[in-house]
Amino acid sequence: MLRIILFVIILLIVIGLVLVSFGIINLHQGPDGGVSIRTSDVEVGTTTTNVQVPVVRMEDRTVEVPKVGVESDNQQVNVQ
Repeated sequence: MLRIILFVIILLIVIGLVLVSFGIINLHQGPDGGVSIRTSDVEVGTTTTNVQVPVVRMEDRTVEVPKVGVESDNQQVNVQ
Protein backbone atom coordinates (compact mmCIF):
# COMPACT_ATOMS: atom_id res chain seq x y z
CA MET A 1 0.00 0.00 0.00
CA LEU A 2 2.87 2.35 0.80
CA ARG A 3 4.43 1.67 -2.61
CA ILE A 4 1.21 2.65 -4.40
CA ILE A 5 0.97 5.94 -2.48
CA LEU A 6 4.64 6.69 -3.18
CA PHE A 7 4.14 5.88 -6.88
CA VAL A 8 1.13 8.23 -7.11
CA ILE A 9 3.08 11.06 -5.44
CA ILE A 10 6.04 10.59 -7.80
CA LEU A 11 3.68 10.45 -10.78
CA LEU A 12 2.04 13.76 -9.76
CA ILE A 13 5.47 15.39 -9.37
CA VAL A 14 6.55 14.19 -12.82
CA ILE A 15 3.30 15.43 -14.40
CA GLY A 16 3.82 18.83 -12.71
CA LEU A 17 7.39 19.07 -13.99
CA VAL A 18 6.29 18.21 -17.53
CA LEU A 19 3.55 20.87 -17.44
CA VAL A 20 6.02 23.49 -16.23
CA SER A 21 8.68 22.48 -18.79
CA PHE A 22 6.21 22.74 -21.71
CA GLY A 23 5.07 26.15 -20.52
CA ILE A 24 1.49 25.12 -19.81
CA ILE A 25 1.97 26.23 -16.21
CA ASN A 26 4.12 29.29 -15.44
CA LEU A 27 5.44 29.87 -11.92
CA HIS A 28 6.31 33.45 -10.93
CA GLN A 29 7.79 34.54 -7.62
CA GLY A 30 6.62 37.94 -6.41
CA PRO A 31 8.73 40.52 -4.55
CA ASP A 32 7.12 39.51 -1.25
CA GLY A 33 8.21 35.87 -1.72
CA GLY A 34 4.80 34.59 -2.80
CA VAL A 35 4.44 32.32 -5.79
CA SER A 36 1.76 32.86 -8.42
CA ILE A 37 0.73 30.28 -10.99
CA ARG A 38 -0.44 31.26 -14.45
CA THR A 39 -1.85 28.70 -16.82
CA SER A 40 -2.02 28.93 -20.59
CA ASP A 41 -4.91 27.83 -22.75
CA VAL A 42 -4.23 24.72 -24.78
CA GLU A 43 -5.75 24.59 -28.24
CA VAL A 44 -6.23 21.25 -29.95
CA GLY A 45 -7.53 20.95 -33.47
CA THR A 46 -6.71 20.31 -37.07
CA THR A 47 -5.69 22.46 -39.99
CA THR A 48 -5.46 21.89 -43.73
CA THR A 49 -2.09 22.21 -45.41
CA ASN A 50 -0.27 20.81 -48.44
CA VAL A 51 2.49 18.29 -47.82
CA GLN A 52 4.54 16.01 -50.04
CA VAL A 53 3.63 12.35 -49.60
CA PRO A 54 5.76 9.52 -51.00
CA VAL A 55 3.80 7.31 -53.42
CA VAL A 56 4.50 3.64 -54.09
CA ARG A 57 3.60 2.39 -57.56
CA MET A 58 3.41 -1.20 -58.74
CA GLU A 59 4.96 -1.99 -62.12
CA ASP A 60 5.90 -5.21 -63.87
CA ARG A 61 9.59 -5.80 -64.54
CA THR A 62 11.54 -8.78 -65.75
CA VAL A 63 14.31 -9.68 -63.33
CA GLU A 64 16.50 -12.71 -62.78
CA VAL A 65 15.63 -14.74 -59.69
CA PRO A 66 17.56 -17.62 -58.16
CA LYS A 67 16.41 -21.11 -59.10
CA VAL A 68 17.16 -24.29 -57.19
CA GLY A 69 16.49 -27.74 -58.63
CA VAL A 70 16.69 -31.16 -57.00
CA GLU A 71 16.78 -34.41 -58.95
CA SER A 72 15.53 -37.53 -57.23
CA ASP A 73 15.23 -40.83 -59.12
CA ASN A 74 13.26 -40.01 -62.27
CA GLN A 75 11.52 -36.81 -61.26
CA GLN A 76 12.82 -33.28 -61.02
CA VAL A 77 11.60 -30.73 -58.46
CA ASN A 78 12.12 -27.03 -59.13
CA VAL A 79 11.92 -24.49 -56.33
CA GLN A 80 11.62 -20.81 -57.10
